[in-house]
Amino acid sequence: MCGRFCCTLDPSTLQSKLHQEKVVDQSDTQWSDDSDKYQSSYNCSPWQYIPTLLEHKQSHKKTLMPMRWGFIASWMKQHSYQRPINARSETLIGNQHGLFQESKNLYRCIIIAEGFYEWNKQKQPFYIKRKDGHLMLFAGLYATSTVEGETVTTCAIVTTEPGHCEFSKIHNRVPVILDPKDVDVWINSQQRFTNHIQEVLKPFEGELDIYRVSTEVNSTKPNSPNLITPLDQKKDSISRFLKPSTVQDESNKYVPEVDRKPKPTLDQKKRKGSVDDHSKNAKTAKITQFFNKSSSSK
Repeated sequence: MCGRFCCTLDPSTLQSKLHQEKVVDQSDTQWSDDSDKYQSSYNCSPWQYIPTLLEHKQSHKKTLMPMRWGFIASWMKQHSYQRPINARSETLIGNQHGLFQESKNLYRCIIIAEGFYEWNKQKQPFYIKRKDGHLMLFAGLYATSTVEGETVTTCAIVTTEPGHCEFSKIHNRVPVILDPKDVDVWINSQQRFTNHIQEVLKPFEGELDIYRVSTEVNSTKPNSPNLITPLDQKKDSISRFLKPSTVQDESNKYVPEVDRKPKPTLDQKKRKGSVDDHSKNAKTAKITQFFNKSSSSK
């Protein structure tokens, strides 16, 4: 399952990067008029507008378009609490009916990310990205529906089994991550969901960079680079801050001037108290003797 991902690129930068990585022809690929709905984020979450790439059926031109993440079929007329964010590839291949039937044949798209988050059984979040730094191109399905008077285009990410990669130690489902050469195959608006299309629904064969991150991402509210900072790196930074002082550190410390006279110990204080008491008693005796002599002389 994929329930959270990261895409921090603004619309213009995202378009340029897709061109650099030979996913699209920049001169022929434009954003839809509502591109401002997409807001870059370290914490893209369900029902937010996320960046997608599709091919128009009439013009066959690729278009970048923000879509709501959480699938609503075109025939639905009311909002549902069940808006699936993922579609299992095995279900798409083996089922000739169901929620995604129309979309898998006619409305396939690419959902664009820099990386995604996944949690293991211990609820520890991990961040996963391509080791080569390229964009992640998730296979997706979309639909446009008019629900309670509002027209909205929604999408879901297609998932598959992770295969034998390191990711399988974390979770048993992973997004279908396409190579640039498979993008045209998947979003071809003239091709129905044939065996040729189904062949691209396979585990990613490239190398992934996987590491633990902060549990801050457990909430959909945070949105900062801290979310994708390796947890071990954070610990190292704290360790360096709290490391024991070295001899050189100690020699360079500023020590304020203090009274160098040593403080008396407890025994010294007791002895001093005894001496003081003896002195006081002696003085008292002398004074008493003086007054006694004065009285007798009278």
